[in-house]
Amino acid sequence: MKLLIVDDETALCKMLQEHFEEHFECEVLTANTPVDALELLEEELPEGMLLDVNLKSRLTGFDVLARARQISPATKVIMVTSVNDFESIEKAMELGAVDYITKPFTVDYLEDTVAAKIATHLLYA
Repeated sequence: MKLLIVDDETALCKMLQEHFEEHFECEVLTANTPVDALELLEEELPEGMLLDVNLKSRLTGFDVLARARQISPATKVIMVTSVNDFESIEKAMELGAVDYITKPFTVDYLEDTVAAKIATHLLYA
């Protein structure tokens, strides 16, 4: 399984990459900008993506999510963000996210969510 992690916090991307590669036994790609994320999405077609809403860029995570649905409709996207309001959650789900996780989170919780929302889907696809 390929997992794409998109967050402007480089240290968080690296920590999550190391964790998922070691404990989840998957290939993990990281991107710190929306442009890099969309390029990797198109080139690699990952099965899953963890996507931050607030990217320090002109494009938001919602913009990336909308484009992701066009580029790789099969990629399961989990939004990971500190924004915890009903409108953002509703918008993410309308755009095609499979889940919405708020920071702070535990890595175990995130891993369980990825297993439930992305990996399980692959087993029964």
